[in-house]
Amino acid sequence: MRVSSYAIGAPLADDRFFLLFHGLRGSLDKVTAVAGAYLVEHRGEEVISPPWAHGDAVEEHLRQRGYLTDLPVERERELLVEVASLLHEADLAAAPPSFVFVPAYTCNLRCPYCFQGHDMHAGKGGYGVIMSRELVDDAFRVIDRCNRAGAISRQIGMTPENGTTENNTAQHGRLGRRIGLFGGEPLSGSTREVVEYIVQQARRRGAAMWAITNGVQLDAFADLLGPDGLSELQITLDGMPDLHDRRRVGPRFRQTFHRIVDNIDLALAAGVQTRIRINVDRSNVEHVAMLSDLFAEKGWSRHPAFHANAAVVSGETTHQPLISRTHLTELTSTLRAAQASCVTSYEGYATTILGQALAGGYPFHRATNCSAETGLLMFAPRGELYGCWDEIGLADRQIGQYRGGVLNLDEQATRAWLSRFPGAIEQCSRCPYALIHNGGCANHAYNDNGTIFAAACEGFQAFFPRTLAEAYEDIERQLLGDRAPTRKQTRRLPILQITNGRADLAASRSSR
Repeated sequence: MRVSSYAIGAPLADDRFFLLFHGLRGSLDKVTAVAGAYLVEHRGEEVISPPWAHGDAVEEHLRQRGYLTDLPVERERELLVEVASLLHEADLAAAPPSFVFVPAYTCNLRCPYCFQGHDMHAGKGGYGVIMSRELVDDAFRVIDRCNRAGAISRQIGMTPENGTTENNTAQHGRLGRRIGLFGGEPLSGSTREVVEYIVQQARRRGAAMWAITNGVQLDAFADLLGPDGLSELQITLDGMPDLHDRRRVGPRFRQTFHRIVDNIDLALAAGVQTRIRINVDRSNVEHVAMLSDLFAEKGWSRHPAFHANAAVVSGETTHQPLISRTHLTELTSTLRAAQASCVTSYEGYATTILGQALAGGYPFHRATNCSAETGLLMFAPRGELYGCWDEIGLADRQIGQYRGGVLNLDEQATRAWLSRFPGAIEQCSRCPYALIHNGGCANHAYNDNGTIFAAACEGFQAFFPRTLAEAYEDIERQLLGDRAPTRKQTRRLPILQITNGRADLAASRSSR
């Protein structure tokens, strides 16, 4: 008997207890601290001198929940690959493509840390073109034919046909999905005309639209904002005015902070779901708390359409973050605990998987990291297709073309994207976080290893257990209220027990 290779866990604030999660079985349990710590510290090892008696009820429970196993290491790994393969096949067959327009490569800002080149943003060489109406029509002809589950994987023969026709979903119009805008900067004075045309075509098909924008010229698109137009935006603020204006700066826009803040007010007033992104490195990490205070002062943090997320950024010449994701996650968690901050960072993995575990059933619902791995079509302004927004404008990373309304995919490049999942990556198949993190970002893996078939861990193993424990404690406090156990209590304590994915209250043995 050995400890499963896929046991995950973290101590809880009440240091008598430990939260366990099984990265293959999906079990979720609150156990004693000594038992939980032993399992995590001896993950994958033979059970020798455990802190419980062999054959007692604790050991039997841990066996039933999968934390203890008689499976050899390689057989358990094979089981992970089998499960991941089934989830991946379901992803490819069930996921419709994601569609994104890139109206222009140019940008009105020159943010020093941007992963895209400044020559691209300045429109040098062939980068100065704006997408034409004809190419918009060509793109929507592709969308109309491909708006069905598994369309891209079927296009290249990875998923068998099931009797559906290519235009059965969106014939004559009702798309009923979301379409994105990306750049460069998609919402600038130079793109106003073509963006309006894209929005009109999306409305005809019943599709909502989202955009990733710097927000500098958003007021020029005021009439397009709202639930039936640009209904969701991501806008960046990097700190308070002095620092922000040194980072988010362009040839014609030397001071952008107050302009962007006014445009966020405009978007919220129009009913737009507005997500603020804070790009964080060592130079502005202290501004995260200041921005959190600003969001509260503006009333944004109480607005149902407002969200704020912080993320680490890299320098222009390196793909290594200047602060770690673990550091940033600790910061945002501390801010939320201390001042009810609305800013999150990488806690979403934990809250999502915890919610799925508590809902009952198997908690792992997919085996792909993002839409690039199930079929992402990014329509670039010269008729090129890309499968990842980190690769926009890089000619050698195209996955095809769409001129003439015909989807011409590079089968080898597209197949590579759609073949990436944890079971196809040796390192991931041995990782207890494989079905949660799903290999991380493929583009980051490519930049670091020269192949997308590598893991992009990015500190996940370091920050996930803590965020899972914190998310659990939040739910426990909501359920138990004033009865939530503390370290000083010595009476019979109510404990949240999780069995078969369901939460129940039961009295514990007297604490010591």
